[in-house]
Amino acid sequence: MSLTKSDMADKIRSKVGLTSAESLAYVNSFFDFIKSEVEGDGQIKLAGFGSFLIKEKKRRRGRNPQTGKPIYISERRVLKFRPSVVLKSKINKKYKNGSGG
Repeated sequence: MSLTKSDMADKIRSKVGLTSAESLAYVNSFFDFIKSEVEGDGQIKLAGFGSFLIKEKKRRRGRNPQTGKPIYISERRVLKFRPSVVLKSKINKKYKNGSGG
């Protein structure tokens, strides 16, 4: 299942009682905030959910999978998400102590 911004806005609208436009504005504002904070500091932590952080990757040698010839992959910044312990335990709740799987 994929969750779109409008799906999130609809869920917020039904729980909080805002209009569709207001709830969509809140969702867009939240994502804009996350983007700007990660671009600036390179890290944002959301308690009980996880952390978004920027990792610097150096230039490295790779291989073209079609030709097999060596190539160089340029340095770049990548966005990583690291889930919190709380989120991990909720996701894996049914697998504790060997039950459920």
